[in-house]
Amino acid sequence: MSIDWFTFTAQVINFLVLVGLLRYFLYGPIVRAMQTREQKVTQRLSDAETAKAEANQQRAALEKQTQLLEEQREEMLAKAKADADSERQRLIQEARKEADTRREHWTSTFERDQKDLADQTRRDIQRMGFQAARETIQQLADEDLQKRVCQTFVKQLRMLDETQRAAIATQLADSGNPVLVRSADDLDDDDQTQIRDAIHQVFQGDAEVRFESDSALIAGMEMDAGGYSLPWNAERALKKMEANVA
Repeated sequence: MSIDWFTFTAQVINFLVLVGLLRYFLYGPIVRAMQTREQKVTQRLSDAETAKAEANQQRAALEKQTQLLEEQREEMLAKAKADADSERQRLIQEARKEADTRREHWTSTFERDQKDLADQTRRDIQRMGFQAARETIQQLADEDLQKRVCQTFVKQLRMLDETQRAAIATQLADSGNPVLVRSADDLDDDDQTQIRDAIHQVFQGDAEVRFESDSALIAGMEMDAGGYSLPWNAERALKKMEANVA
């Protein structure tokens, strides 16, 4: 087999020209396109890594923020619970204090009512006792008792000390008023004479002596001499006893 060197050479040249043309017009753009594509992919990968890192940072920030919110929530819950416990204790203390106040007020009112009732009962008993005593003395008052009252009155009159006698005598002389003697019952002439003589002797004068009856005295007698009063009667004694036991 013989080789046509011309044809062979021409084909080689054509091939090299084709390769050159392909390299110049096709390989270069393809390589540049591939490089551009590679750069874009690399850039996208870099962007993806950056975005991933940012996402991780944001996730960490969100987790940290979530943890912070959780801590704040727990803190707020704890504070709310503490406030609720404090408020509950305050309300309990106020309720106990109010209950104690009401109990003390009720106890005080009850004790005061008991004391008032006991005092009223005691006063009623005393009043009934004194009323019974008055009625008994009035029933026992007769002429003999009236005479004994006169004798006792004269005796007390003579027992006045010198200072009282001088004061009364001076008042009688200065005022010129009569001596008023009141008795529970009317005095007979002997009793009036006995009392008048005693007044003149004790006060060393001849002052006018008037006699009146007053049933409120209850078996007693009073003398009013120039503003000075000398009482002696059962009513006064009973009132004094009432004042002492009240």
